[in-house]
Amino acid sequence: MTDEPENAVRERVVAQATSLFEVHDNVSRVIGELDLPMGEVYDEYDIKSDDTFDFEGMVRLYLYKEAAEMKQEEVTSRVRNWEYLQQRFGLDRAPTQPAFSYTKKHRFSYEFRSLLNDIAKGIRDAGRQQGHYDKDLRSPEPTPSPDEIEETSTPLHHYVDDHAPDIISAALNDVCPAFDTGRAHNVVHEDQTVWEHQILMSLSDRAGTRSAFRTFNKFRTRALHNDTHVRAVKKLGTPSSHQYTFDDFNGRRRPTPHWRKVTDTIQPQFSEAVDNMLGRIRESDEFSEPVVAAIDTVRVPVSVTPYKGEADIEPGDPKVQFDNGEYGFPKDDYPEMITGRENKPYGYEYATLTIVGHNDPIVLAVEPVRHNSTWELGNGMSVSWAETVDRLMQQATELVDIHLVMADRAFDTYEVKHVLDQYHDVNYLLPKKKNSEALVQNLDDVESDSTLVSRVQRKPLNLDGNNTQYVEAESDDTVGEGGYSHEETYMYVPAEKDDWVITEEDDVKYTVFVTNREDVLPEDAMGFCNRYSSRWDIEIEYKMIKPLLPSIASKDYRMRYFSFVFSCLLYNLWRLMDHSLKRLASEAFDNYGRLTFDDRLDPLMPIADFLASALILMFREDGLDPPD
Repeated sequence: MTDEPENAVRERVVAQATSLFEVHDNVSRVIGELDLPMGEVYDEYDIKSDDTFDFEGMVRLYLYKEAAEMKQEEVTSRVRNWEYLQQRFGLDRAPTQPAFSYTKKHRFSYEFRSLLNDIAKGIRDAGRQQGHYDKDLRSPEPTPSPDEIEETSTPLHHYVDDHAPDIISAALNDVCPAFDTGRAHNVVHEDQTVWEHQILMSLSDRAGTRSAFRTFNKFRTRALHNDTHVRAVKKLGTPSSHQYTFDDFNGRRRPTPHWRKVTDTIQPQFSEAVDNMLGRIRESDEFSEPVVAAIDTVRVPVSVTPYKGEADIEPGDPKVQFDNGEYGFPKDDYPEMITGRENKPYGYEYATLTIVGHNDPIVLAVEPVRHNSTWELGNGMSVSWAETVDRLMQQATELVDIHLVMADRAFDTYEVKHVLDQYHDVNYLLPKKKNSEALVQNLDDVESDSTLVSRVQRKPLNLDGNNTQYVEAESDDTVGEGGYSHEETYMYVPAEKDDWVITEEDDVKYTVFVTNREDVLPEDAMGFCNRYSSRWDIEIEYKMIKPLLPSIASKDYRMRYFSFVFSCLLYNLWRLMDHSLKRLASEAFDNYGRLTFDDRLDPLMPIADFLASALILMFREDGLDPPD
């Protein structure tokens, strides 16, 4: 901080802004021309290099964010897309969101951030007093100086366009050979053609319909019929040793292997494709093991109800009573893998394990989620979260070494934690359920430091031998005497969001995390729990994977599961392509690269551009130009 009192600094800077708003009607130009008292402000970041962002430039960018009331993602996107803002704020390039977040937390002290927040509020109020409304404060300047645009132009995007096709082609070669339909060698359409059409299904707005295939086939020399594609995928998802029985032919239903056999057949092929991708990523210094992983679930909705319409109900049909007192009559042939409730969307649910944190986010494992649903009238089965996590970890640890696993509250069960600690010997970090009986109600009994708000408590985790799922507490060698599993550490840390609040003490709202690490001290709890924020990579992943899912009407689980798995591979392909482009760009451009506090650089090519490029490459392989 400066020796000048904070109020005086605030008043002086806001007075400048008030005067500048009389000349300029744009907040970025006003902030860019402010005379900031930077002489005695201390930069908390003590490492200096050519790649370090200019401290004063980051201060101006922070003021811009707060004055315009933008989120971090929005302001970093804006300064990247509107390059003149970089010149205006004194930045040599656009900082990524992690770089901005790091600067705020580690280069700006708490007192300095508070001062900047007050100054930004004063700038915003000054703009409004001059007649500049919120939309004017947020909008980029429509007519920036031509000099500003010219000075910050860069040929990096041309470099990306030139090298992307070769990288995408090589990446596709990593995926497609891993899948084998097991069909005869003399088939008209080889497996490669089948997978090309699977990708086309994901890229088409009308994906999965017969009209989509007809549209694509008009431009290809060897048309692949929809039925041929369906048969190929079904054969891929059928175990080579599978034998149908008379029970499989129940009524009009076509025989389909059990869903577990389907997944056990497809998963090894998925793992081989991912391993091929990781082989390319491991060549770089940016990838490091052991990795941090996140587990979560996603539901792919379906619009078909599990209950019969009035015209199909027959006397004596079994029924289900809803919470509102009404009744539903379950269909006889509703797909067993669809889950949901009357007040929630029905759909197929999948669990994934993904690399998060510093490394590129790659989906390592995919597992179906099976729940007993009300329309199954108690005849369905449920697979415990512990078994799902165990299977995910078995797949993932064949590919990489893992040292920390994070998941949401749904996975906060004794059995899941036992599986992670005892079966796979990894650390875990989980938020506690709000209704957990294990939470300590009296925070006075929790180990604490009077100078800190974070608090820590250690306690043993014991399994109930009569009430455990998946883990046989009575006979499992990994379970100790009295059901003992391992020691847990409960960390009470201030909640960043109200919906995460579990308890409150001395006007401090707390959330509670649990880990099997025993070396976490109260002063370390906040920093360790902050790692949980990297779990949001998996949430972003789902937002990108869902649009890649082809719209298929088939109830056959081979089609459903393979479509989701293949969409995950397309997402991985995009990440692999982006990783390779960054490696090339860092070698070709001296000022491009990862900083010490930059967890991940922004993608060089949006996923939409990647998909379009892949589509064009496929048409060119047939010697044709893509359709208009």
